[in-house]
Formats: sequence, C-alpha cells, structure tokens
Amino acid sequence: MIYKFDQFTLDTESLELKQNGDAVEVEPQVFSLLTCLIENSDRVVSKDELIELVWDGRIVSDGTLNTRINSVRRAVGDDGKTQAVIKTFPRRGFRFVAELNDDKIATVAPLPADVLPDKPSIAVLPFENLSSDPEQEYFSDGITEDIITALSRVRQFFVIARNTTFTYKGEAVDVQAVAKDLGVRYVLEGSVRKAGERVRISAQLIDGETGNHIWAERFDRELEDIFAVQDEITETVVNAIEPELSRAEQDRARKILPDNLDAWTALQKGISYYYDLQSDTFEDAVKYIDRAIEIDPNFALAHAWGAEMESRRSAYGVGEFDRDRAYALAQRSVELDPGEPEAHCALGSCHYAARQLDTAMAELEEALRINPNHEQAHHVMGRVLALMGRHEDAIDCYEAAIKLSPRDALIGVFYAALSLSHLLLRDYDQAIAWGQKAVGYPQARYATAFLLSALGHAGMTDDARTALSELQRVRPEFSISYLREDFSNIVGSDMDDFLEGLSKAGLPEN
Repeated sequence: MIYKFDQFTLDTESLELKQNGDAVEVEPQVFSLLTCLIENSDRVVSKDELIELVWDGRIVSDGTLNTRINSVRRAVGDDGKTQAVIKTFPRRGFRFVAELNDDKIATVAPLPADVLPDKPSIAVLPFENLSSDPEQEYFSDGITEDIITALSRVRQFFVIARNTTFTYKGEAVDVQAVAKDLGVRYVLEGSVRKAGERVRISAQLIDGETGNHIWAERFDRELEDIFAVQDEITETVVNAIEPELSRAEQDRARKILPDNLDAWTALQKGISYYYDLQSDTFEDAVKYIDRAIEIDPNFALAHAWGAEMESRRSAYGVGEFDRDRAYALAQRSVELDPGEPEAHCALGSCHYAARQLDTAMAELEEALRINPNHEQAHHVMGRVLALMGRHEDAIDCYEAAIKLSPRDALIGVFYAALSLSHLLLRDYDQAIAWGQKAVGYPQARYATAFLLSALGHAGMTDDARTALSELQRVRPEFSISYLREDFSNIVGSDMDDFLEGLSKAGLPEN
C-alpha cells in the first residue's frame, strides 16, 4: 500500500518513506509507528495500542514512546508544537491528522493479521458511582480495574488498558463513538450503587458498531466485607460476559463468506457450528477449524480445537475417535504456544481418553494455572478425578465449571456428571436432582440412566417406572449389558453399584 500526504510518500511494501522522491532515513520502529498511525488515521490510537502493535506488547516506557513519536515528527517535518501531522490527545493517545491526498488510499487499510489478530476487542468504561457518598468512588473504580485485569488474562481478547478507558471517567459518552475512537468491537459499561449495607452493580455489554445490547445483568450483594464483595462481583461479571463475547464473535463469523475468511474467523465459524449441538453440522465445524489451521499453520488455538473436535466424534455419533490425530494436534498446539490453556486442556483430554490419568492431571493443572477460569479444564479434571474414585473432588470441579459458565452450551453434560458423582457417593437425593436437570439436553447422553439408577437405589418405584419409560423411548439401545460394555467412565465396584441401581429400577439385562 502506498500513502501520500503533503510532500511525502510512504510505501508499506518496499518499507520506504520518501520526501519529493528522495528517501528519508528512518529506523524500522519509527517507520512501523508512522504506518500504524496512518492506517488508523480515522481515530485516536492509545499508547497501549501502539505498544501492542509496534512493540508486540513488550514493556515500553512513556519516555521511549514519546521519543519515537518525536522521531516520526522530525521525519515528516512536524514538531510537538505545530502537530500538523501527528496530533497528541492528552491522556488518550495520538492521531495522524495530515490529509491523505490520493483518493484511492484515503480508506483506512486494515492492519496486517500478524500485527493485530482479528479477535474480539473490548473497552471497559469506568463504572459510574451512583452512591450519594463520593468516598465510594474507590469501590466503583476498583470494580472496573479488576474487570479489566481479569479480562486481560483471557488470551482470546484484546482489552484496552485501564489508563486509556479511565480518560472517559465522569464524561457522558456515546458508546458507539467510544468504540470507534478506541477501535474496539465491544464496550462494557456499568454503575455501582451502595445503600446502607447493600450494594447493587449493573453492567451491560454493548456492540460498538450497532449500539445493541448483547448482555445486561444486575448484581445485588450484602456489604458485609466490601473487598470480598468486590472480588465476588468481579468474578461473576467476567464469567458472565466472556461467553457472551465468544457467542457474539461466533455469530459474526457465520455471516462472513468462506472466500473472506482469515484464520480467526474460520475458527470462530467452526466453533459456532460445533455449538449447534447437531450431528449434521459437526462436519461443518471440523471443516472450518481445519481451514483455520490451513490458513495459519502456526495457530495454536486452532490446533487445540482440532484435537477437541476429534475427541468429540463419538459423542456426536459421527465417526470413531482418531486418537493419533488428536494427540498430534494437541501436542502441536502446546509446542506452538505453551502458554495457551486450551492447548493443555486438549492434551489433557487426550490423555484422559487414553486413561493416562496422572499425565492428564498434569496437563489440566497447567491449563488451570494459566487460566483458573477455564471451565472445560475444570470439567475434564472432574472426569479424571471420578475415574480415580475421588468423587467428592470431582464434584468440586463440576460445580466450578457450572459457576464459571452457567449458560454453557454443554451445561447438560456438567449436570449429568454431577448426577453420576453423587450417585456413586450414594447421595441419591442429589443424584436425582442433578439427573432431572440434565435430562433433555442432547449431549447428556447417559443422564436418564444416571437418574434411573439413583431412583432404583432410592426405592422410588413410581418415578423409576416413569424414568425407565423415558429411557427406553430416547435410548432404546440401552440395557444393562449394553451399558456395561459401552460406558467406560465407571470402573470397578462403582460400575457394579451403577448397574445394580438400574436393575432395581427395572432395566432389562439385554
């Protein structure tokens, strides 16, 4: 791309800056900084964004950044007083303000994919303090800062830093204008009201392009310990908005034509088909995830999802689990990015499928060390613990997964796992309660069998008769001998207890 302004020409392919046809010597970093500002000339680019884009997120002092800005100005005949080319917006960032004098290049060019991945970007605006007490300002600011910090740990998100978003504090803002100004797709805003010994926090996630609300929620808590409440609400808000962001990205990806896919969009499109929870869209999911790997062979997250999809084939009834392919994809994912929690979770799932339990635990523990809020890692760890016979610990993992993702597309699987663990602990009331919640979810294949076994052990004859009729309707292939052979998540005496409950409930042997 060639950009022209005043007497200057900048060529992004030859990496040349010229003035009246003569080359202007600039350092590569200064050239990249000027290019970044030109390509985003329709908005203010924050200091944090420049550091992310030009320095690849490395720690850079304000002094270093300002020195490079001054070098850009000198190269194009500008200075800090005139600011005819690069304008400083105090507390917000910088903007290229010179007129691009060639019509064909006036449109802002997208940043290269290897500089700014096409992933969900979000700005968290300072939560408004609605309390009559101005001293509570620290509480609302603390909530905002904690949410920014927590979201920043999610590697799939590009999160605008606190120092930039807090420049909007106390201002009446147009959310769409803020989104455009900061170059983000989503904006989270909210308010905090403290009254007596209670606090109410409202939050809403907004699509920056359309202004539509994607998600809104209100949280009421007793103010017994203000900092504990702050931590609890922060965790709850983050856990609620993370899946909403993912769903919004998947919805966006499905609207993009195949010819216009980049690796990130192809992956999101594949994930969206996967979460249709339909066997007839499973191969579409696989196709687009494979396409993401084809577009970018070094995309660790796509390899992790490829391994995950392979391990889910039997659950969807669309072929046999190719263990070698799953292992290869998961191991490649870890090699490409050892800091990607999804990669370790995928590899842990492969080891779990092979009943290599200690190795599986090590990978899942690493996934949770990197991201303690990874709900799938909690879920798979629960399954590993259950195979070890540690059902109480497994329950803790399943409950953590549900707390982290209460509206998960696979929530029925979480419910069914809890039903089974309570069943094997002989807590039949809880096994029945969770089994009843799980029944009806298409991926909770064994939920009715767990429920039936618990009802049989509890001696609830009438309810067992109803559950047996439903089981024979939705799973006519199930019998005691079938489940003994087919269901491998129960071993030893636990299997005997499971089958005994089914027998008591009236399930035939064959």
